Amino acid sequence: MPANTWNFRSVRDLRRAHVDAVVEVDFGAGPHRLTPWTTALDLRAVVPPHGPVDWAQLDKLPNLSTVSWSGPDRGLAEAIAAHPQIQYAEWFAAEGDLDLRQTAIIRLWIDCARLDCLLLPDTVVTLLLRNPGEGVLVQPQDDAHRLTLHMSFGGGGVVIPAGLRRTAGVRLNLGGEFSIKELEPFTGLRDLTLDFEGPPGRLIDLPLLAQHPGLERLCLINAYDMNPATIPEMPDLAGVEVVGTRAEIAAGLQQRFHGRARPEVSIRYARPFGNQEGSGSVEAP
Repeated sequence: MPANTWNFRSVRDLRRAHVDAVVEVDFGAGPHRLTPWTTALDLRAVVPPHGPVDWAQLDKLPNLSTVSWSGPDRGLAEAIAAHPQIQYAEWFAAEGDLDLRQTAIIRLWIDCARLDCLLLPDTVVTLLLRNPGEGVLVQPQDDAHRLTLHMSFGGGGVVIPAGLRRTAGVRLNLGGEFSIKELEPFTGLRDLTLDFEGPPGRLIDLPLLAQHPGLERLCLINAYDMNPATIPEMPDLAGVEVVGTRAEIAAGLQQRFHGRARPEVSIRYARPFGNQEGSGSVEAP
């Protein structure tokens, strides 16, 4: 048999061994069979709801990079710190104080309605907060200016934790109405996205954007009720993107910046003239 056939068999057998390999882990809720190549794990499915957790089981998953969790810490932050290959985390119903400073997390999604304090590592690049409560402390280890911050408020009031007010890149997922006045706590905005998740998509107090003279990019998603003529003069504004709006608003926006090289205006998914029906959500690609 030609040598290249033997090589093919070797590769095929190696792939089969890769697929068939399993390890048994038991975090305290009974054994679970996983592959050693597992990269993402919902810990809620394998960890007991109460009592001690054997976090040393993570040693059996050397390729694990993403974990999901819910509730109080129960030693997870320390376990993640001991496994720096874990760089992505989503944390549901977080409670109390959470110290992640020793971890290597790059991207964190966290539901923090019941959270009191969140201390972040210097590795974090993207932070996604859901329902931050009044008085919650969110503290980056260094300057928050380099963070990309996503916040969702579930239709409730807008709360900007003090430790994040120097963030330059911000995306807010909103209900049906938003006032630019709510952005007042931010002191270093450069890139802003406002995404309305419900009708009517009303954006008010646009002249107050002048309080953020360093703004370079503005993206509005499902803003079906706004007056583009009230956007103030902003010397650093290089781009305005609108995804989902009425044709009348799109035309007004084009007129607002007609004949100028800056900002560059991009409009997608505008409704036809005269269509006054409810907004209907458009998801930005």
